[in-house]
Amino acid sequence: MDELANQINYVLGHFGIKTFIGFGVGAGANILARFALVHPQKVDALTLINCTSSQAGWIEWAYQKMNSRSLRARGMTQGVLDYLMWHHFGRFAEERNHDLAQMYRGYFTRHVNPTNLSLLMDSYVRRTDLNISREGHTIRAPVLNITGALSPHVDDTVTFNGRLQPTNSTWMKISDSGMVLEEQPAKISEAFRLFLQGEGYVAPLSPTKIVAFRRLSADAGRRRCRHSPVIRITENPISEAVVC
Repeated sequence: MDELANQINYVLGHFGIKTFIGFGVGAGANILARFALVHPQKVDALTLINCTSSQAGWIEWAYQKMNSRSLRARGMTQGVLDYLMWHHFGRFAEERNHDLAQMYRGYFTRHVNPTNLSLLMDSYVRRTDLNISREGHTIRAPVLNITGALSPHVDDTVTFNGRLQPTNSTWMKISDSGMVLEEQPAKISEAFRLFLQGEGYVAPLSPTKIVAFRRLSADAGRRRCRHSPVIRITENPISEAVVC
């Protein structure tokens, strides 16, 4: 996992990115957290979904090892498929959204390389503890820590939240969902927008002011030199408030 985190440096170098706002889910969230600890000057903020900050327990280790061996020996079995569905959606995914659950079952069955997935499982189950605490070394960047109310990883995010500085971190549990990005995209979009706005990255303009600003920017753009600063406005397409 530390090697995967270090590879982010190559991505930043390739695209010439000095700092970034990270958005990660599951193993990706763990990787971004590791990178932020080693390279705090390169991370402006993080939005992490179902992030685990501790090493694997015995139950998780046993399940992951059993599934990893099954993937290498027999491919995508029904047992591994059921585990993947639980890992992503929690319980009763078909009852909440039958079409979405069936789509992911089909994807896992037909489009996932079993050998590569087993190697990823092996790496993730061998992850080390992040070794962070509120009183000691922790993530400096602002963190939006999100989970779903029906996710099997709620306790992991609570533990992670307890190890972050309360002054620059927010824990959010989205109702009626386990896989929040797919089941509650509107709430995640709104939460992410408000998080960025709180960090000063999104101008809090009304739709009327945004139209006026665009007209002003268009007129100024004809006279602006190539080195003038550019203000980017992100509109909010969602009118409803976040419900957690």
